[in-house]
Amino acid sequence: MSAHTLVLTLGQPGKFPGGLYATLRRMILNVLPIVLLMAGQAPPQSPPPPNTPAATPAKPAQAPRKLFNEAADAKAQIAAAVAGAADDGIRVLVVWGANDDERSANWPRVQRAPEISVPRFFSDEYKVVYVDVGRADRNLEIASGYGMTLAAGSRPAFRVLDESGQAVGRAAAGDFAGADPVVLDPKKVAAFLTAHQAPPPPDPEPRLKAALGQAKTDGKYVFLWFSAPW
Repeated sequence: MSAHTLVLTLGQPGKFPGGLYATLRRMILNVLPIVLLMAGQAPPQSPPPPNTPAATPAKPAQAPRKLFNEAADAKAQIAAAVAGAADDGIRVLVVWGANDDERSANWPRVQRAPEISVPRFFSDEYKVVYVDVGRADRNLEIASGYGMTLAAGSRPAFRVLDESGQAVGRAAAGDFAGADPVVLDPKKVAAFLTAHQAPPPPDPEPRLKAALGQAKTDGKYVFLWFSAPW
């Protein structure tokens, strides 16, 4: 028998009167862990609970992207759009508005309307620039340079620039008023964009005839190249 083994013999229940056996048994079981520890033996341990993977914390919801960037350099924005428009042979639409203005914030709804999306104004005809004007207290000098007088009630306002950066058309929110006071009328917006989009390229027929005549005189061929600026 090991030196660290302790044997307790309680005897038979019938040898103890009344409930004495049960009482003694409970007492011994209560002090048994202490006796075992003093004897150098640890009481049996319950198996550890199975590892439960830690719950993955939920990712915080991302704030919606702001249409008007309050920190952007408006002059640089417009200059970049004009350069792109010149390369593509199209025009620039400058939208002067603010994120806290309901009509300005609803501008994407107007863009998705069939009157706007089907003619593909914003993929084929215009470079769009969003300039933040706050509550008509920001970027006003830049707007004034394009002949725009802005007020809180006129947001969003619009200015069309040609490929050289010259202003060719303008409008305010009131010009596009519709049945919904906070959503511009897509039909009116489409009419404005159609009226101010870049003119079509010149008729190539006269140039082709002239080239063919010159080629016949010189005994040469004419090389035709069909392409588009975009």
